[in-house]
Amino acid sequence: MFFRVPTTQPHVQPETVTVLFGVPITNAMLMGLVVFFCILIMSIWVSWALKKRAGRFQIGLELFVEAILGILTSVAGSRSAAYTLLPIIGTLFIFLGLGNLIALIPGVSSFMFDGTQMFRTATNDFNMTFSIALAMIIFTNIASIVSWGFFGHLGKFFKFKEVFLGFREGFGAGCLAIVDFFIGLLDIVSEIAKVISLSLRLFGNMFAGDVLAAILLGSFALLIPAPWLAMNLLVGVLQALVFGALTAAYYSLAVRPSDI
Repeated sequence: MFFRVPTTQPHVQPETVTVLFGVPITNAMLMGLVVFFCILIMSIWVSWALKKRAGRFQIGLELFVEAILGILTSVAGSRSAAYTLLPIIGTLFIFLGLGNLIALIPGVSSFMFDGTQMFRTATNDFNMTFSIALAMIIFTNIASIVSWGFFGHLGKFFKFKEVFLGFREGFGAGCLAIVDFFIGLLDIVSEIAKVISLSLRLFGNMFAGDVLAAILLGSFALLIPAPWLAMNLLVGVLQALVFGALTAAYYSLAVRPSDI
């Protein structure tokens, strides 16, 4: 005997809620805006509420920041790099974490507008995860240009100088330099693959969670969904952490060792 509740299977493509100046506004975009304004309001309030004599909330906040710094230090390799990455990776972690979890609040996904669900998990939209992943890879490449210089950065991919110097040393060294040259060209593909892997990992995990939650609610509406939702809380935080840690790792590989 199954205890069922009516559920709808989530679609890969987000639903368009309305059109504003010719631009379709999807329910994932609306949820992203809600998360953005929540973070903005929290940031303003926290900045205003900070005191020299810390209370429990401020101590908890400082412990959270210190935990993020500890993770970034272990990934990037130095405390200075962790402080450099903290603003962007910390914001990214909060946005992704809150974006992954806010839709789990009961009733959030029940709001309707003209027969369309108004809010959908922001990271359950591949357009959102792809855009964030692309921005992070662009950020690491800009950091590489700042660290190595423009031509030094291009030299990672187009190793003409190494081929010339290799043949000056001898035919064997020149052949090895040609192999290294083609490996450098493959690194261009690697940069594209980073965008795809980061975006698909986050999107796939969050979309799969929504699909399985719909299946469980449709089949076992009693007892089973509660542990599953609890596990989704852990997965949402973990995926945000993995995304931020990978971005920090890409940054540490992109810049000079002396700049870390």
